[in-house]
Amino acid sequence: MKRLCLGLLLTAAVVFAANPITTELYTADAAAMVYNDSLFIFTGHDEQGPAGNNNKAFVMNDWHVFVTDDMVNYHDYGAVLSVGTFKWANASAFAGHCEFHNGKFYWYVAVHHASIKQDEGFAIGVAVADHPSGPWVDAIGAPLITDLTENDVALNIDPAIFFDGDDIWMYWGSWNACRRVKLKDSMIELAGKPEVVNEKAFFEAPWIHKFRGQYYFSYASGYPSTTNYSVSNSAAGPWTAKGVINTKLDNSETNHQAIVRYLGHWYFIYHGANSDGGWTYRRSVNVDYLYYDENANIVQIKRTSTGPDKVNNAPVMAGIYTLTASHSNLALTDEDGVVVQRKADGGDAQLWTLVPSEKNRRYYSLTNVATGKNLCIAGLNLLDTVRTAVTPCELRIENASEAKGYYLYADFDSDFVGDILNISKNEGMPLIAWTRSGTDNQKIQLKRVSDIVDSSSSADTLTLHSVAGAKNASPILLRFSREGGVQFNKETNYLLADVQGNVVRMGRGARFDVASLNAGVYVLRYGHKVYLMRLR
Repeated sequence: MKRLCLGLLLTAAVVFAANPITTELYTADAAAMVYNDSLFIFTGHDEQGPAGNNNKAFVMNDWHVFVTDDMVNYHDYGAVLSVGTFKWANASAFAGHCEFHNGKFYWYVAVHHASIKQDEGFAIGVAVADHPSGPWVDAIGAPLITDLTENDVALNIDPAIFFDGDDIWMYWGSWNACRRVKLKDSMIELAGKPEVVNEKAFFEAPWIHKFRGQYYFSYASGYPSTTNYSVSNSAAGPWTAKGVINTKLDNSETNHQAIVRYLGHWYFIYHGANSDGGWTYRRSVNVDYLYYDENANIVQIKRTSTGPDKVNNAPVMAGIYTLTASHSNLALTDEDGVVVQRKADGGDAQLWTLVPSEKNRRYYSLTNVATGKNLCIAGLNLLDTVRTAVTPCELRIENASEAKGYYLYADFDSDFVGDILNISKNEGMPLIAWTRSGTDNQKIQLKRVSDIVDSSSSADTLTLHSVAGAKNASPILLRFSREGGVQFNKETNYLLADVQGNVVRMGRGARFDVASLNAGVYVLRYGHKVYLMRLR
């Protein structure tokens, strides 16, 4: 059993997934939410029988919640919400959307109302819980939207929540008609009258997200459906149609998407009919990458049977690292102030000191051991060459693939990353800034070579070992503190320098004093071994 998310011991099934994310049941109409560095996927549950036998209807009675922290292992909390949660409803657990606000989770879902049926009879209810696993209860005791709501649509389904600054909007609709309405901060009351959303290609399944200052409106278009998208400078429109991002699906007439950014990746979450026995009324949720081009257009989705790579989203540990381009196995080197790839030679110009930011979570500094200069990538324009600078710089680092390495972000909000120019495997090619495309020349392997020794550690318990991976590694540096100095377990030649390369201590002995040194980061060398020390 795997322990995931929020420290809870989970008791339902753990699913090891490719695409679809589970074959234990048929799932559909996914919505997605990131919370506490985990990705939650909320799905409907198709219970219809095999194709044929006049089974041409959706049979859906409950919803499931899946959670992952590595995009491969999904935990299913089970059927945590059902039509029966809403005493005023009697059927049809259709698409929903969950968001976290004011310390609670709010799940908006479409169900058939037991008595109100002026048009199709669908209504939108709201469930609330302290955690996505539940227990979920009806937040209002009545529907939020029904056929009697002013300016509703004939088929009140597919709610989607979007936070636009302090404004909270709910979009919904089907049969070529879309609406949006502002919600109060309580999340369970309307703050105005529903407004018409004008997009001629819209059929159903609205989803709103924002990227590089633009609003993106994605939706199912036509029937059988494709997923299309439009853009605007405002969440109110007007919308400019941009085209198809997910083509028609085999065996599934519907197309329903969620688009979410999760720790450095954009994901497209959708249903198909790609499980055994799948068809229009027995669908399965899939996940694939979503990318933008240099002009912020969404690149058409490449559907896969494998799904995304497994990722390791743990923060990167402080230490001294080598940085190697995954496509070429060449090491990033500070060469006259330019970051280029070279054959690994073990030289200090290929060693980088990585220190987590004290202010910005998941941001780091990378300082070259040989030059003392910092890898500066933030603020670069596309195709700009990455250089090193005296001024400290911070950059966002996120795992691209557990097998292939990390993204070094030039601009996290704009999805610009470090990229070896032209996917070249030639030595001397520089690291540049380019939009994230998922290619291996953008994935950097971080190999930890040595510890960072910190003076805040207890001198009585600190025992450090020689360079990771060295043959016959033995403890040489035994203790380190500002008051006690650096103590070795035997006499050795040592050199202590600041990160600019200025020597501040050198000699031979079993210890040396550091009490008089200024606070900061220092490089300690003995033989071919290197440690980074932080004095506080």
